[in-house]
Amino acid sequence: MATPVDTTLALRSWTLIDGELIDPGALTIASNDRGVTSGDGVYTTMRVVDGVPFALSRHRRRLAASLDYLGLVAADVPWERLAGLPSELGVGDGRLRVTVTAGPGAPADPATSPTVWVTLAEIDASATVPAVSAVTGAHPRDPERFDAGHKTLAGAANTRAVLAWAARRRGATECLYQTPAGELCEGTTTNVIVVSGARVETPDLDTGCLPGITRQLLLESGLVTVGELLDAHDASEADEVILTSSVRGIIPVESIDYQPMPGRDGPVWQRLDAYWSQLRATTPDP
Repeated sequence: MATPVDTTLALRSWTLIDGELIDPGALTIASNDRGVTSGDGVYTTMRVVDGVPFALSRHRRRLAASLDYLGLVAADVPWERLAGLPSELGVGDGRLRVTVTAGPGAPADPATSPTVWVTLAEIDASATVPAVSAVTGAHPRDPERFDAGHKTLAGAANTRAVLAWAARRRGATECLYQTPAGELCEGTTTNVIVVSGARVETPDLDTGCLPGITRQLLLESGLVTVGELLDAHDASEADEVILTSSVRGIIPVESIDYQPMPGRDGPVWQRLDAYWSQLRATTPDP
């Protein structure tokens, strides 16, 4: 009997720390690095398309704003190196993440020596982004919280919410958060779009949601507008619900709180996905 051939694509990854390429499995972070001990840090993740980090300038500006807000302005992020890193390493399609922590020290020490590391991993561009099942009703997102609107490392609330809350509810793979006032905010690592008739809307930044790069580009295109007072009922009763992500792009939703959604059959998802695919292919740094 012939032995089956393993046709799984071997995807590579690299790590750059303090400007030096190292083996990702050998990455060493100081035991008292505040990114490890207290989640004190921020990050951004972008898609690599045809060897070029997509929307690099927007990610750079957003990260700079977060570094300023968190007092991590001493961080030396090698942006010029990063722009050419995928091409240097022969990566056509991938995921590039920049992480900055407060560095070693006691929690209240000034962040005079932030740690900067970069991870680059290949992505199988031929793979289809899976549709997700989402639930509402997890713990609320406080729009007045200190890190509202920033991609901080303190993400246990996100990952634990999916594993402990969503997974218990019919195998859901995403949570949609609301504010304490009941307004729809965002997903764990996504922005959300609600389609009702001719209205294609995303929550206002006043809800504390992340100012996602994909979200902003869709708003600028005119294909999506900012909605007022969207809530969980709007999502569960919508014609379509769509999520957005810098890496995954336009994500179809197949159910909300047990209610079936059209997923890839949704005409608005198809329209946004087509626009997004064209933009990424033709405009590397919009």
